[in-house]
Amino acid sequence: MLMSACSLPGRAQSTTAAGESPESANAANAAAASPASPASPASPASPASPASPPTNDALLAAQVEPGKSDPVGTRLIDVATPFTVGRRRLELLFTHRFDQAINQGANAHNLWGLDSGADVGIGFTYGLLRHLDLSVYRSSFQEDFELAGKLQVLGQSARMPLSAAVRAGADLLGRPGIKDPHRAFAQLLLARNLAAGWNVFASPSWVQDTPLLRNAWNVPVGVTAPLPGKWLLDGEVVAANHALRDVPGASRLAWHAAFSRQIGWHRFQIVLGNSRATTVDQILGGDFAGGFTTHDLRLGFNLVRYFSP
Repeated sequence: MLMSACSLPGRAQSTTAAGESPESANAANAAAASPASPASPASPASPASPASPPTNDALLAAQVEPGKSDPVGTRLIDVATPFTVGRRRLELLFTHRFDQAINQGANAHNLWGLDSGADVGIGFTYGLLRHLDLSVYRSSFQEDFELAGKLQVLGQSARMPLSAAVRAGADLLGRPGIKDPHRAFAQLLLARNLAAGWNVFASPSWVQDTPLLRNAWNVPVGVTAPLPGKWLLDGEVVAANHALRDVPGASRLAWHAAFSRQIGWHRFQIVLGNSRATTVDQILGGDFAGGFTTHDLRLGFNLVRYFSP
C-alpha cells in the first residue's frame, strides 16, 4: 500500500481586471466596503471521490478537502484506476522497485536492499479530453513499453454508485529473445468511494500473453484507508492465476502496500511489496519473469508530478 502529497503557494490575484475603468473600480471598491450579506448555508458535501490535481494556482495552496475528494491518481500503486488526469494535463510518473528482498539477505549494511539494483520505470499520461487519457510507460525490466488509452465512462455521484473506465493497449518488449513480445490487453476499471479516504477498486483484466500464459485473465483488487496527517494507506492484491494452479510455483499471489500523500502537484508513495512487476503483462499471470515468492518484502517508491496549462 502507499501514499502521497504536496502543496505549492498560490499566486496573488489582481483585484481589478485589465482595462477596467476608474468608475467601475470605484464601484467595486464601494461594494467591497459595504457590509457583507449574511452567508448562505453551506451546501451538503458531495460524495467523496478520488480526484485529479487542483485546477488553478489558488487551489494549489489548499489541502485536499476531506469528505469531497481523495488524492487517488490514475493508478493506485501498479494497477490503473478509473480516474483520468484531466483535459490538457500531463502526468509524469517515476517508479522504482528494488531488486533485493529484505528477507533474502538485505540488512542494515545494504540499507535493506536500497544498495541493490532496481527496476526503474518512467511514464507520461496526457489528458486528450476530460475523460480520455493516452499514456506511455517504460519499465527497464525487459525494456517493456506499455501503451494505453483510458476512457472514463462513469463517475460516482448521488445517483451513480461507482466510477468506471475502460482501458486498452499493449505491452511491447524490446529485449531480444523474448517470446511473444507484443502483448495486447484490455481492462474494466471500477472504483467506489465509501467515505472520506475509504475507496475500493476492482479491475477485471485480460492480456494476450504473459511470461507463461496465453489469454490470461485476472481481477486485481485494491483499497485505500485514511491515516493521520492527510496520508493514505493504499493496497493492491493480484491473485495467483488459476490457469497455472497445476504448475507448482509458477504463479504466485502478488501484493503491494504504499504510504501515499499528495502535496500540490505531486504525489509521493513509499511502497512495500513482494513483486517488482509494474506492467499489465507482468502482473496478471502472477508469473513475473523476474521471479518472486509470496513472502518476499521489497522496498520501492512512486513519484508523480502533474502539469497543467
